[in-house]
Amino acid sequence: MLQPRPTLGDASPYTFPKARRLQVGGGTVVAIDVPGQPYAAVRLVQPAGGTSEPLDQMGVAALANEALEDGPEGNSSLAPALEQYGAEWVSRVTWDSFVTGVDAPASRIADATALFAEAVRAPALRDDDVIRRRDQLVERFWLEASMASTVAARAIGGQLFTGRYATPLSGGPANLQQLTPETVREFHAGSVAAVAGTLVVVGDLSGVDLEKIGRTVFGDAQPTPSRSTTAPEGAPGELPRVLVLDRPGSVQSALVLAHRAPARSEIDLPRANGMSDVLGGMFTSRLNMELRERLGYTYGVGCRFDLRRDSGVFFISTQVEGPTTAHSVTASLEQIERLRNEGVTDGELSAVRESNTVGLPVGYSTARSLASALVEAVVHDLPEDHVDQLRAGFERITAEDLHQAARDYLHPSEFVIIVAGDAKEVAGPLEEIGVGPVTVRDPEALWA
Repeated sequence: MLQPRPTLGDASPYTFPKARRLQVGGGTVVAIDVPGQPYAAVRLVQPAGGTSEPLDQMGVAALANEALEDGPEGNSSLAPALEQYGAEWVSRVTWDSFVTGVDAPASRIADATALFAEAVRAPALRDDDVIRRRDQLVERFWLEASMASTVAARAIGGQLFTGRYATPLSGGPANLQQLTPETVREFHAGSVAAVAGTLVVVGDLSGVDLEKIGRTVFGDAQPTPSRSTTAPEGAPGELPRVLVLDRPGSVQSALVLAHRAPARSEIDLPRANGMSDVLGGMFTSRLNMELRERLGYTYGVGCRFDLRRDSGVFFISTQVEGPTTAHSVTASLEQIERLRNEGVTDGELSAVRESNTVGLPVGYSTARSLASALVEAVVHDLPEDHVDQLRAGFERITAEDLHQAARDYLHPSEFVIIVAGDAKEVAGPLEEIGVGPVTVRDPEALWA
């Protein structure tokens, strides 16, 4: 016999732990002591992301980030060297940041961080290693491009922006092939080795000398230069419009509806994310109930904001059966207009509040998750209590807030609609719905 579902109580109070800040040499250490947390997360945050690259060196940040894993000795030497301390290498590049780090037992954090610092400041960057990593990135690019959803997502930048954002973060195959080991070494020397950055440290830090760790990582590197932000230019062309990326014989279509959004510093995140949850961010969202549950066109659909220091993108993504492509577009646009015109229900408001407050203690229960929140604060110049501000924003959010957010942040007349599917089957129906002009392109030609 099924037991009744337990009644949810009030959300437990939660306050994000207060961080300690130390100025060490040219850099800053931001640390959270979590007593009893035996595993520590260490992250070095530097501004050498994709937007910092010259247009003739697109992808160099991603390639340099990959090449660091070959370590001070080269030939993938870093991972086995870290294993002796029970540590694991962590790295990633975003549009706005170059992040490297280690996860390690707090008891071995000094040793692991010393090896990490050597890998970041003085990697081997041998010709053979850099070329191998470059070839792997190119191969990975085309392997991932075999997925329709990846192709559609990668096309967003070129439809919304000119300049660096028009090309994928990895640089694309043609640009990557032009990068030489010397180019990577020059980028690393000027943008990584020479820049102190901000060091995030989270874990049980009893007995840990944070100042010593900071000196180890920063060395004599210079302070991080100030960063200016300028909104990028938009891509030319009529809006809204439809781009079909032809995949002959495909029985499904990967579908993306995207338009530009404000920068991270310019957006009211609780209102924006709450509205996005109602539209496509939860299982019970409008889009999922329509496209999956009522129409049966897809296994799932979602939407979210991709926010950067100088701009942002809002996009909806799903995969549908080929013959349902055009109707999936019109059905999605109808749900957007309904949300903009009618606002949200009391049930949707309650779901937004609960989903963004009840789980916070669990969401920030690990050193990694706490470190991620600190990294976000560093990258976007957020206040130390930005997590608490976010929770407070969701706790006081109203139905009118979410309705106004739909009007403020959803712009159907500015959408680019990207469809990766069989053009012979989908282009005609897409033209018939009259959303905007339809263009068909070979996806492999986008980044040739």
